[in-house]
Amino acid sequence: MDTSHSRYDEAIPEFGWRGQAPRAQAAAMAIFSWKEPGWSFLWAIGAALIFAAAAAFSPALLSLSPTVDMIAPIAEARAVLAGEAKLVNHDTPFFLLLLLGADIFVDAPGRVHLVAKAIGAIAVIYPLAYLAASRFPILFGTIITAAFAAYAAAPFSGPAELGLAIFLVCIVSFLSVSADESLGRSRFEGALGGIGLFALWLLNPVFALVGFVALSACPFITGRFGLQRYASAIGGFVLLAAVIELLAPGMNIARASAASDILQMKDGFTGGESALGLSGAAYGAIMVIFSAMIFGGRAHRRNWLAAGGLMIAGLVAARIAGANALPVFATAAGLACFSVASPFYDGLFRDHDRASVATALMAAGLTLFWTVAIAVHAAGQFSLQYAAAKEAPEDIRAELALVQPGGPTIAKWVEEGRFSTPEAREFFALTPVDQSAMLLEAASRARVMTEKGFDVAFLTGADTACILAKKRECHADGHAAANAANIVFVPRLDMDPKTAEAKGRSEALLYTQFQMVERTALWDIWVRRDTATPANLFHVGETGMYR
Repeated sequence: MDTSHSRYDEAIPEFGWRGQAPRAQAAAMAIFSWKEPGWSFLWAIGAALIFAAAAAFSPALLSLSPTVDMIAPIAEARAVLAGEAKLVNHDTPFFLLLLLGADIFVDAPGRVHLVAKAIGAIAVIYPLAYLAASRFPILFGTIITAAFAAYAAAPFSGPAELGLAIFLVCIVSFLSVSADESLGRSRFEGALGGIGLFALWLLNPVFALVGFVALSACPFITGRFGLQRYASAIGGFVLLAAVIELLAPGMNIARASAASDILQMKDGFTGGESALGLSGAAYGAIMVIFSAMIFGGRAHRRNWLAAGGLMIAGLVAARIAGANALPVFATAAGLACFSVASPFYDGLFRDHDRASVATALMAAGLTLFWTVAIAVHAAGQFSLQYAAAKEAPEDIRAELALVQPGGPTIAKWVEEGRFSTPEAREFFALTPVDQSAMLLEAASRARVMTEKGFDVAFLTGADTACILAKKRECHADGHAAANAANIVFVPRLDMDPKTAEAKGRSEALLYTQFQMVERTALWDIWVRRDTATPANLFHVGETGMYR
């Protein structure tokens, strides 16, 4: 009998990649370790509340947007509350409701936005922490909850980012398996998903439509009670949609129309990060999903197919909405790497070897890196916001709570008389700081006038005077406010397209019912013809006489 082959096999040492790696395995098991759901939930909530508190207690909001764009939504929210405007006519009713909630606690426009961001972040934190406690290891569950809170509450985030965060929470509920697959939990998670879909319906209907597509896969992916989760989500959404229709008739038709307009994509993909900026996160997510596909094979196809579908659908929705898509890649990678159905647990806790441990560590490292990057990016924004708020002038920080980089330019040059003709001013655009300086100048004058009993309006796109000059019931827009006012401030420099439109609509009103009594470098002041005003309230400017 020839035994040469057996002797040869015995002489070959076992391949190194088939051997044990106890230290690497211990490190991987620490990353993939689970704790009691209650403790996981509390750790996630605690980490996430840091970012919500950073927004709520910040002295001022750092913004690159025009000042009138930050004040207008607050004026519109107060107009809705006063019955002067309809909620159904707004692009993002859910965010408008957040502003109304924040307006109860603070007055300055920037602080209203900050508190609204904090409330929105809390609306993301609780359901995500609850879902993550039964779906992900404690480390990843805590980090992703904190990252989502930071993403939603960051200074440069807006309705699009909040919508993407809520959308991804819904996706986690609809496309991942829970370790506690009980009937009660499935129904509760489905109800949370339905509430999230309804919030998206009022925030950005495109996210809601993509969420419904993901929900259709829920009965086939999320276990034996997936159909119960699906029914609870549909029932919760329908119930809330019926309630909002009773409170604001026509809301659902308006949202469907908004979805149709967005899906036409007349402006293409707008906003968000560039493809180059997201290439690293996209590559990392693809490699994690690809590794899970090879490592898990057909036995884990629901896991990596769900992660791949989430990445594609989430990226398209984020680009349409104009949101930074980084959380999409982090969530997709987390679903493939850390969820209950992840194939990497087999290699770590069963027949592990060096190759399986290395693959699991690679997937976990990439996923955690890009998830932490979300929080680090937001933390940088909060740090910049704090530094800018400390250096901002006291009047801007106290009255507007809005800080913007740079200093006054065009408004200051106009005031100094550097431009001799209005045409010369049109070559330069107003910066946010210019707008803040202009509005504060008008607000200080307007407050004196309101104290004397006059109703003052600023002829801007929205009724900004109700925010800055005197806290009163807001009108639907600047034109409506001017129609009801005694004194109207008309900006000589166009702040934004809506202000230019309001000035055009109001020309007949001003020339027939008002007379201009003062002209400054930045404002024309008009008084209603039948209104008696004190002689010392105005100063004769360029006109040299009353008109």
